[in-house]
Amino acid sequence: MKKILLFCTVLALIIIINACHQKQNNNKSTTTNDTTAFYPLHEILLEELKDVKNTPYFMYQVKTHIHTKKDSSVINPQQFEVLAQPFLSINLNSKDLKPYLNESVFHDLSTNSYSFTYTPKSNNDTLSIKSIVILLNDDNNNSLKDIFIHKMLHNSDTVIDEALHWKPANYFTIDKKYLLKDSVINKSKLLVNWQH
Repeated sequence: MKKILLFCTVLALIIIINACHQKQNNNKSTTTNDTTAFYPLHEILLEELKDVKNTPYFMYQVKTHIHTKKDSSVINPQQFEVLAQPFLSINLNSKDLKPYLNESVFHDLSTNSYSFTYTPKSNNDTLSIKSIVILLNDDNNNSLKDIFIHKMLHNSDTVIDEALHWKPANYFTIDKKYLLKDSVINKSKLLVNWQH
């Protein structure tokens, strides 16, 4: 009788240990992957870049600084790509950016557009992107209307406040304000045009 009781106790312990071990393995294997995708901003901008490189557009840039006059010059596709890097470097679906952003989507009747807004999940000063707003036309193909990006870059004791605007198949602008203790010490604006 003691042997049967000992056997049943050992068997019960083996079953309990095995069940706990199985539950730990199940918990490890059921981690969920984020399968939702944000708006494919990066891919669309790469398509715009491809179009600029393959089409002989007349392209030019206009630089304006707070204390100087406007300076304009003709640019080539390689220069365009360099100037567009503040836009092209943003990939909303990258593992380095997506986990830190919230997405909000709504139909804006006042502008007849769909608005995709991306903001940081918390007031994280290490994230340079403060907001991204993508507007799509309220038409049958929901074509891209505008892209607005707001960034705050910290450089030593200076803050660079950037406002970026991309008008598809037309132009982009980069407005910069250089702030020192909340006072504007410099401003610049870049306009790049490749109008069809």
